[in-house]
Amino acid sequence: MLQDLRFALRMIASHRWFSAAVVATLALGIGLNTMVFTLVDAALFKPIALLRGERLVAINNHDPAQDANSMNVSFPDFTEYRAHASSFEGLEAASEDQAVLSERDNPPQSFSMGRVSSGLFEMLRVPPILGRGFLPADGEAGAQPVILLGYGVWKDRYSSSPAVLGRVVRLNEKPATIVGVMPAGFKFPENQDLWTPLQPTPDLAARTRRSLQLFGILKPGATIAQAGADLDRIARQLAAAYPAADKNVGALVQTFNQRYNGGRIAMVFLLMLAAVGFVLLIACANVANMMLSRALDRRREMSIRAAMGASRWQVVRQLLTESLLLSVLGGVIGLALSTLGVNWFAAASQDVGKPYWVVFGLDYVVFAYFAAICVFSGLLFGLVPALQSSRVDLIGALKDGARTAGTHRGGRLSGALVVFQFALTLVLLTGAGVFVRGFLASQSINSWAPAARLLTAGVRLPHGLYPEPGARQRFFEQLLPRLEAIPGVTRAAIVSSPPGLGAGERRIEIENRSVSDPAHLPSASVVVQSPGYFGAIDLPLLAGRDFNPTDGAPGHLAAVVSRGFAAQYWPQMDSVGKRFRFYTDDKPGEWIAVIGISAGMDQQPGETAPHPLLFLPYRQESYDSMALVVRTAGDPASATSAVRAAVQSLDRDLPLFEVRTLANAIEHNEWYLRLFGKLFSAFAIIALVMASVGIYAVIAQAASSRTREIGVRMALGASSRNILHLVLTRGGKQLVAGLALGLAAAYPVARLMSSLPFLSFSASDPVIFVAVSLILTTVGMFACWLPARKAAALNPVQAIRHE
Repeated sequence: MLQDLRFALRMIASHRWFSAAVVATLALGIGLNTMVFTLVDAALFKPIALLRGERLVAINNHDPAQDANSMNVSFPDFTEYRAHASSFEGLEAASEDQAVLSERDNPPQSFSMGRVSSGLFEMLRVPPILGRGFLPADGEAGAQPVILLGYGVWKDRYSSSPAVLGRVVRLNEKPATIVGVMPAGFKFPENQDLWTPLQPTPDLAARTRRSLQLFGILKPGATIAQAGADLDRIARQLAAAYPAADKNVGALVQTFNQRYNGGRIAMVFLLMLAAVGFVLLIACANVANMMLSRALDRRREMSIRAAMGASRWQVVRQLLTESLLLSVLGGVIGLALSTLGVNWFAAASQDVGKPYWVVFGLDYVVFAYFAAICVFSGLLFGLVPALQSSRVDLIGALKDGARTAGTHRGGRLSGALVVFQFALTLVLLTGAGVFVRGFLASQSINSWAPAARLLTAGVRLPHGLYPEPGARQRFFEQLLPRLEAIPGVTRAAIVSSPPGLGAGERRIEIENRSVSDPAHLPSASVVVQSPGYFGAIDLPLLAGRDFNPTDGAPGHLAAVVSRGFAAQYWPQMDSVGKRFRFYTDDKPGEWIAVIGISAGMDQQPGETAPHPLLFLPYRQESYDSMALVVRTAGDPASATSAVRAAVQSLDRDLPLFEVRTLANAIEHNEWYLRLFGKLFSAFAIIALVMASVGIYAVIAQAASSRTREIGVRMALGASSRNILHLVLTRGGKQLVAGLALGLAAAYPVARLMSSLPFLSFSASDPVIFVAVSLILTTVGMFACWLPARKAAALNPVQAIRHE
């Protein structure tokens, strides 16, 4: 074995350019696979970096009868689970909230806050680095509010001062005492900036109020299935005791990664892993073709080895040793490339909400995967050429002039590998096309809106200071004239969600249509706004009128519906004047009159089947969290300071959050399309180059092996056009076969990707398939034409004498 290794090293050194080409090809294939597996492992499989993190689970409720796969847990159910579950060492709860932190000497800031049960951090075994954690008394009803700061808040807002302990601040306009600071990087459970104890309230006591996410540490040896059965037993008891709230409600136990990185994100990461698997297969096919071509030049060497008594196994072992060594060399370079790629992805996703617990890095799992694909690749591309080379015809191979002996069989194998490469490349190009088209579609939604001149910013009114709808309405009624008075501002409005950034959902009943079951009423997407919003975003009204200041008052409930809403519920009829009403908790509300019909607007671009859209006046539905939409004549960003000052002139403790132009907000919302589209496009381009090089090499080798035949044909009168046709025909057949096989494989892949709602792609749409086929055909035929042109330019006399 050592002798085989030494000989393999000599062969690699003596064929430097060939070896460099093989190593570079494998470095790309292995490097991309290692990079993507590092991302997939960190996002989907690696436990959160906590003590006993492999036993940390997330618990939700689910109701199969309502087709609800996951929903939060009520506080009473949480206490029952914690009291009676036997599969957990600890069971705690958390809920997400937004908090405004304000003080006399610090400007107000909005932070993501977690309301957590007092034993959560103790269960996770993460103590504060400064001060104390929560005590059981902190979680009792009526206890003095206390806060634990995240490390980033402590560093940025308080300059890492230890004197922050004991400081009394205003948290959502109520006094609270800072008691501790959590470690750097700790933001459990979902990128929280600070935490306050979860205290029982009359609102939380309602079993229908499902606002908590539960977390537990499994006992040693306990499985997720056992924990699920344990909680399901308790859930059945609760359903029997409280059928009005808990009927059909079961427990859903998942790993932390399944809970927060499952679904669509998991599908995208797995698609990426499959894509780079295709790249590796293409790379191996390319290298296998190179090895087959090289085997023709080594037939005499193999024949001499066989004549001297070497067995076929010894020959195969020698060749596989060379292949494995080349694979390892390529893998080492690929490992360095993968590190660069992982660092790039981490930086690109850092500012768009990458979860804090997802840490990309090489560990023993990734290294084991890397080692496995190095060995697998070496065997994959080396085995067939090794077996092919070890089949030696001693007499024919040792004769002088037998250069072309055995090339027919190798040529068919090379051709099959080229077909395989082009088929996989077409699948990859199709996947990249789907992502790119999805990204372009996301950037073109609501193209009529002046997105580059619209500034959006969130404002959240604290419930303690603005408990009544009237107080919230008065705040925004005073704010809008101040915004419109800002120099450069042409229009201002408030809205629950700006264009293309989501909407609420409500169940509706259309007047004069019978209702058999309120639970199965149709749903509508709802946007709440102030008068003048349509003009601010340039959304035209097709019929009726816009809202006026009296719409939404008692006895004047009104709505503007979109063209799609009107067409769905009142086809062939005038919708203005028609009525509908909402259902809440299976109870009908008051009838609402339609006063206008707007043009269509894509409010939820990530939905494959969005609900019809309607608009309500803010006086009618007074939310405490709204978005400002400010239209400017120039750069919207220049108005940010003035908009903030206008808000704080009414309430000095109100910060703005998510301040962006509408164009930037949409781009930020669709970041994954851009990022994953770049990755898939890079994979597809690499695959296309590899496949093109592969078909070029095969056609060039085939033309070289037929040099004497081409010389004879030319001597007998064949023209250059005839020779071009002869050589191109072989490449064309391989290309057509690859296209046919690739299209057959690309269609189900496209259907799978079309199930991802954020891609908005129909697998029956031929545009991408046609475009990809044309690209592949053009590049493939050019790769065939280069060796064909060279063959057509041969000198007949020299070609006939060629050996």
